[in-house]
Amino acid sequence: MVWSRLLAATADLAWGGSCCGCGRPGPVTCPSCVETIRAGVPRRVTGAPGQPPTWARGAYADELRATILACKERQGLGLVPLLAELCLGSAAAALNDTWPGGAVLLVPVPSSRRTVAERGFDLTGQLARRVARGLRPLGLEVSAGRLLRLSAGRDQVGLSATDRTANRAHSMRVVPGPPGAVLVLDDIVTSGATLAEASRVLRANSREVLGAAVVAATPRRRPPHPP
Repeated sequence: MVWSRLLAATADLAWGGSCCGCGRPGPVTCPSCVETIRAGVPRRVTGAPGQPPTWARGAYADELRATILACKERQGLGLVPLLAELCLGSAAAALNDTWPGGAVLLVPVPSSRRTVAERGFDLTGQLARRVARGLRPLGLEVSAGRLLRLSAGRDQVGLSATDRTANRAHSMRVVPGPPGAVLVLDDIVTSGATLAEASRVLRANSREVLGAAVVAATPRRRPPHPP
């Protein structure tokens, strides 16, 4: 489409015409990095107590990490379709394992108004809408709905796992929306505290939470071996 080519050209000019994944001269995401990112297979990841069954398409590292950061920190709206494609794989894996039949509502983890304003778009909202469109041809009755709103808490970046859990406690509220079981969507899972809180508040409001789907999962640090 013309608008997508225009976005890519504009991004090339703004970012110096190099791949955000490998840094080589060329498009915003070069074919080699796209192929590497797409090769990731959805896998189930564990995290904080209360985190729903969660699937991630890849590790938050290397080319995938660079692509997500470019999308979030450099107003990379043109990278949303690729991230949504990855999240679609996670969502399909999650539903394949947990879907009991009937309507499914994809609920994005909410971003603050400040974050949305700085980026120029709502990343998780965009992911939910695109993933819903991608799942419908599979015969699922699926839609995207912003059931969650932020009510408290600060940004999670830089916090420890314990602080993340405390920061997310009672940080969201549920608003009315369409009926259906819920699959929570986010771009990254780190400690799992955000997904656990989203799941808790949704269940407290009588929503069936099937699980969660994310683009990437932060690799867990292994404790050092004793001497």
